[in-house]
Amino acid sequence: MLNAIPSGAYTGLLHTHKLVVLLFIIIYVVKLALLLFSEANLDKMRANKPARIFEMVLSFLFLGTGITLWTNVADPFNTLFLIKIVAVLISIPLAVIGFKKKNKILAVLSVVLLFAVYGLAEVKKKQSLKPQKQEMVYNETQTSVHGKQLYEQYCQNCHGADGTAGLSGAKNLQTSTISDQEAKTRIKEGKGNMLSYQKILNDKEIDALITHIKSIRK
Repeated sequence: MLNAIPSGAYTGLLHTHKLVVLLFIIIYVVKLALLLFSEANLDKMRANKPARIFEMVLSFLFLGTGITLWTNVADPFNTLFLIKIVAVLISIPLAVIGFKKKNKILAVLSVVLLFAVYGLAEVKKKQSLKPQKQEMVYNETQTSVHGKQLYEQYCQNCHGADGTAGLSGAKNLQTSTISDQEAKTRIKEGKGNMLSYQKILNDKEIDALITHIKSIRK
């Protein structure tokens, strides 16, 4: 972890980043279509000063919000994150050169890289939700152990090992005072940036997870 930002600020930043990425990709796809099928209209678009300023602002927001979010994860130097950052850093100058020089190969490559980054983000999301395969044992000792394993798989990346990391807008679990039922509902339904786990964990697994969370409270 390089930095931790408050839950509300993180949520706003995440939504801003998603919107910027969507607009950025749309602009690049439109420019690519113009380059491939109507270079005259591409020249008009590139000559439009407000459009150029808008694209420049989007570029800075893309990088700025992305880097800030990157510094707010538990393991910012994992391979997948680094690949995404390198792909973005390569795609932008490729696009600048490709559209300026009307090099269709470079322009296509820049757009492909942007879609690849989006695809990698989806892969990461699916990996984080990969169901737990271990057989559940329900005696008290094994429930506690299994609850810790579930916590490490699904919760630790944002909450931290001791529950205080506060990454991605996660709450401090050490100071949490919510009831077991409230915790169970929150795990099942999700809240804010927290995903819903009702299709990932069964009731016994959620109970084991809550048992571990309660063990780290102060």
